[in-house]
Amino acid sequence: MSDHIKSELSLFTEYLVSLLFTACLAVFLTKFTDSFPWLSFIGVSIGLALMISCWEQKKNQWSLFITGLLLNTAVWSIVLNWSSFF
Repeated sequence: MSDHIKSELSLFTEYLVSLLFTACLAVFLTKFTDSFPWLSFIGVSIGLALMISCWEQKKNQWSLFITGLLLNTAVWSIVLNWSSFF
């Protein structure tokens, strides 16, 4: 495999892992609580993003993972709280 293909697969994997993490966390919180705790959900994702961004300076860059984590958190929060908005 060329280096270009490896870097593309790495970026795809970063985004896929962030999507799966937020989806699994959202399903877990939905199943084990009566109403969706959106503040806890957002707090966990922001906290993890901050930890990874501090760790990123020492190792490799995870910018797509962090961006995907924050965007997926916003999307899942809106989707799972849609009924409380209206």
